[in-house]
Formats: sequence, structure tokens, C-alpha cells
Amino acid sequence: MKKAKHTGKEVTIVGVVEEIEDEDGNSVLIISADDDDYEVELNKQGKRLFQEVDMDVEVTGFVTRNDDGAKRITVTGFDVLDSYDDDDDDDYDDDDDDFRS
Repeated sequence: MKKAKHTGKEVTIVGVVEEIEDEDGNSVLIISADDDDYEVELNKQGKRLFQEVDMDVEVTGFVTRNDDGAKRITVTGFDVLDSYDDDDDDDYDDDDDDFRS
């Protein structure tokens, strides 16, 4: 799969992390948001989302489009959204590469 270069500004999307299988049998992560689905680039931050499958998240990153028009996000940070207690959200940020809560 050809990587797209990201240009422009960082965006934030809110959605559910879903794990699907591509046509080659590989695991792929998708952020399913109200407006669209975003395939997750499996960089360091993107791989951490495998621990959050079926969770609501707020993801920050750079969005590009593949040749077929599908949206792809290169994740720079994310928060796991907790509907019960917002003070206990899990934070991941590219700036410090450490888990914060």
C-alpha cells in the first residue's frame, strides 16, 4: 500500500475504534466517525489504538485520501472517551511517547 504524504493542518475526529480484516487478511484499524470512516496509519500512536478496539476515542492527526478516495489518518495523539468520568480519560500524545492518565 502506498503511503500518502500529509499536508495541511492537524484535525481532531471523534469516533469508535474498529478492527477489520483487509483483503490480504491483515488487521486494519478504522475510526468510525459520524461523517466517515478513517483508516488508521499504523505508526507508533496508531498501533496503540489496537488496545482500544470498540472504545470511543478522540483522535488527533493528519488526514489524507488514498488513490481510491478512502480517508486515512496518521495519528499524533488520542484520548479514550469515558462517558462515566471525564477526569479519568486516557491520554496518549506523540510529544512525550508515554502513557498519561
